[in-house]
Amino acid sequence: MKKIILLYNFTADRVKLVRRAASPLGCMTVSVSKKDFSQPVGALAGLPGYTRVKNAGSRADDFDGEMLVMCGFSGDGIDIVLGALKQAGVGPVPIKAVITPTNAQWSGKRLFEELCEEHRAMTGN
Repeated sequence: MKKIILLYNFTADRVKLVRRAASPLGCMTVSVSKKDFSQPVGALAGLPGYTRVKNAGSRADDFDGEMLVMCGFSGDGIDIVLGALKQAGVGPVPIKAVITPTNAQWSGKRLFEELCEEHRAMTGN
């Protein structure tokens, strides 16, 4: 399985930093455009069985804040990527996830909302 990192709401400069850190690790990065925030994350990662939604995308699907979504990584691989991002100056990205069979069908917006809720529960913010 290909190693893919989906980047939501990253500035062009931050996308470059992520690509510079991820490329030597064999990771492909995809900067997700706002018009694709309503697409299933599994489809954006190119997972078999997940297709893009037709006529999707509206302002209601927008969200603020960065989100990093990884696909095709093992536990150690996740730690390696996150360490490389930190070394590259990307810093911690609080809202991040690994694609699972459950969340692969979710839109970027739904995943972002779920992760924000989890983050608030864990940090008390």
